Amino acid sequence: MAQTMKWGQAYSVLLDVGAVANAFTLDVDTLDNTTNVLDGTTNFVDATQYVLSVSIKRGRQSQIDNMQVGICQATFDDRLSGRLFDPANTASTWYAGNLDLSPRRNFKVLAGTAELFVGKITDLDIQYAMPNLSFCSITAADGLYQLSTTTLQGFNPSEQLTSARVTAILNRPEVAYSTALRSIETGVATCGTVAYADNTNVLSALQSVAIAEDGRLYANRKNEITFNKRIFSTFSTAVKNFGGTAASSVPMTDISVGYGQETLFNRVSISVDGFGTAQVVSDTASQTQFGVQSYSLDNVPLSTQAAGSALAVNILAKYKDPVFRFDEISTSLQACGTATYPTLVTLDVGDIVSVTKTYTTGSPLSRTDNVFIESVSHDITPQDHRIRFGLGQANVISNFILDTSTLDNTLFGLG
Repeated sequence: MAQTMKWGQAYSVLLDVGAVANAFTLDVDTLDNTTNVLDGTTNFVDATQYVLSVSIKRGRQSQIDNMQVGICQATFDDRLSGRLFDPANTASTWYAGNLDLSPRRNFKVLAGTAELFVGKITDLDIQYAMPNLSFCSITAADGLYQLSTTTLQGFNPSEQLTSARVTAILNRPEVAYSTALRSIETGVATCGTVAYADNTNVLSALQSVAIAEDGRLYANRKNEITFNKRIFSTFSTAVKNFGGTAASSVPMTDISVGYGQETLFNRVSISVDGFGTAQVVSDTASQTQFGVQSYSLDNVPLSTQAAGSALAVNILAKYKDPVFRFDEISTSLQACGTATYPTLVTLDVGDIVSVTKTYTTGSPLSRTDNVFIESVSHDITPQDHRIRFGLGQANVISNFILDTSTLDNTLFGLG
């Protein structure tokens, strides 16, 4: 059953051992039975009472990187469980009959009823500490891992929006990713008709589409394959503040700033798949001040050279000048009030948060920036639940108001 930690948050770690509930049974159930279904529903077992620690990580280091496979690692006290986790234990009820705790079984971590991680087991390791101690370490991965181990059968795609291309790839019979586990925004860029070769890696193909869009492709905390449209200006508002003075603000234990050339690019070159000449855009003022800093992308699956040029312009606008930015923040549930928990534990990649840093000297004495979450890490032990958020720049704009907003003000836009 769920375990409530000393800071007041309840957690559950659930395992799929092959038990199935409400499965349709031939010659027993009727065809119009609305209770029992053909494949049944996974009947998870609760392993929370044996957990020693849980760590979760998903996302990417910067906005120019691909999203990495989300990973959860959990350690269990196998001796306390009576060796339930140990596949060498023939008396374990989790390995009895048709049951089998094994790789590719489902795995969940919940905070209250909110999913922190949903994925499938990739490794289950038992460590014996002589003479009688034993520990189980389970590693689980999100849906990106499944896509990274799947290949396409060659096909000729139609010209379509990037979001439609993501759907088309996930719908391929050799991929067949669940339609219930998708969250796909409508893209702004159009993919071309260059054929996919046999044995093209599915995750690589999808990441190329995300590059063409200048968006995101990742598995969220619910294990939904998520596609975000082009990242630049947004009308969205921050869902949470960190470091502010309001009662609802989240205190921070650490904050770091990025201000370097790792995301400084003043010459952007885009080579569109199927076309010979790269589309290049430059900012001469930036090159004069900082020297030439190049960024190039090859074989981008766009439909036209003009689309490649538009992508280059979008990238250049974001990265032609070095930007002071908060690039990572950390917090602890021990340091937060319980009222913040429901929102805090559900923050995920793509959410916008505001970060406030106050200073004792200098000017100004406070700075607040809106930023995108680009990575999330949870470390949960009996002592604390620490969360780290990797951040990326966000250009949050407000709706243009007639007779109030100025036409050349970049803080306003037409919604």
